[in-house]
Amino acid sequence: MKLSYLGAIVAVSAAALVAGCGGKAQYTVQGTINGLATPGLQLSNGGETISVPAGATSFSFPRQIGYGTSYAVGFAQQPEHMLCQFTSINTGSAGQTVAISVGISCARRVYAVGGQFTGLFPVSPAVGTTAAVLRTVTLLNGSAGGQVTLSSPVDGSGAGDFALSTPVADGQAYGVTIHPDATLSSTDINCTVKNGVGVMGEAAVTNLLVECKPK
Repeated sequence: MKLSYLGAIVAVSAAALVAGCGGKAQYTVQGTINGLATPGLQLSNGGETISVPAGATSFSFPRQIGYGTSYAVGFAQQPEHMLCQFTSINTGSAGQTVAISVGISCARRVYAVGGQFTGLFPVSPAVGTTAAVLRTVTLLNGSAGGQVTLSSPVDGSGAGDFALSTPVADGQAYGVTIHPDATLSSTDINCTVKNGVGVMGEAAVTNLLVECKPK
């Protein structure tokens, strides 16, 4: 609080000094960027739009604004394959602080990997007050991490949908397989994974198919 208060005093004093000399303090709307690895980012402020190249660690708008003028930095366009977010307040009034500095952080977009399973029937169905004995199988994404344990549906259909616990970044490879440990609660069936290997695009993967069949 004390530093912010002193900063405001310095800013106001500087503005007053400029005004006393017959001018008006001018401020550059600028900031820092972290993690921008792809092109396409465009920022806007007060009708002005700038393009920020891949790899840039800072930005600034060419047109300065006068003391007391409001600013509101926004995303006119997100970069390719990435999502950028503000890490500090992106709006304000020139002169509230010594300098305007807006923080931005960018990261690869991530999407879920999942699909359907079939043939995962209970070892034995529920009878009266006796609960069904369910089968389970665990899937592992060895390329990007994440796993999910499938369990026999209580409705006896043996089928259902699933998604792994960890999403995969755009452009990253994934490879989903049956967990190598003894994850089947019964040894009388075999389960295989179809469409389990690929490279993540710009949408969730939903076409994995786990097929379980009796031996």
